[in-house]
Amino acid sequence: MSATTIELCEALDKYCHPLTLPVGIKLAKAGDKIQQKAKFPLKDIGNRLAVCQGMTIARTIGWTMAFRKEDHACPLGSVILGYIKPDLFLKGKISGHYQDQEDCSKKMEAAYPRLPLNSIEQIWLSPLSKCEFEPDLAVVYGNPAQMITLITAANFRHGPGIKSLSSGRGGCSSWVAGVSQSDECTYMIPGVGERVFGGTQDFEMSFAVPYSKFEQLIDGLKFIRKQGAFRYPVPNLAILNEPQMPKEYYSLDPESQPGQKETD
Repeated sequence: MSATTIELCEALDKYCHPLTLPVGIKLAKAGDKIQQKAKFPLKDIGNRLAVCQGMTIARTIGWTMAFRKEDHACPLGSVILGYIKPDLFLKGKISGHYQDQEDCSKKMEAAYPRLPLNSIEQIWLSPLSKCEFEPDLAVVYGNPAQMITLITAANFRHGPGIKSLSSGRGGCSSWVAGVSQSDECTYMIPGVGERVFGGTQDFEMSFAVPYSKFEQLIDGLKFIRKQGAFRYPVPNLAILNEPQMPKEYYSLDPESQPGQKETD
């Protein structure tokens, strides 16, 4: 594990306090062999899984998951990963649950980032703190306040903000293909499949950062905290205001009514 990856793990823990483990992801090419202990769904679990399930396993159980083509249970995920030809997908073959017009169906499907056909051999997902490979990107899950922490940090020395694109499904395309192709950070609302099969919770969103932006994100997290404009956990400044009680309460102690000033 590189020193930069170690520092990112430490910065995420210190400034974001994620409830689940940040995950490092490798889009492994032909000839790449995973060196650390990993579980392949078919071989080690006994059935195929969707890659969003592998993400949840990595971030909640702490296992390193490795997917070959034959390990994938989700055909949409296989299109996004470049394991199968996208022709039928791009024609809107499976879009009928979300669109009733052919042109809108085609536009929706064409908008999903996809890896080129046969461009990778495997995808590896490991808790970032356990990565023995250099990840292509990292994904962190959290609530909206934690996402604000990461977004403001990623925008440090960048400026125009962090982009996000969602149609409500196929969320894995954003981090599997989108981040690796754009080389930019993004934040994501989990898609339908990830909610149904991956067990992602109602309050969770996710944030992805390419390896090339690890150092910038670390610097941003440190800078934003030092400046003091925002931090997580979010301070509730309402606790500094005097509470307004029901008026009957003040019959017990009239001097406790609001507006009283300290006397010398």
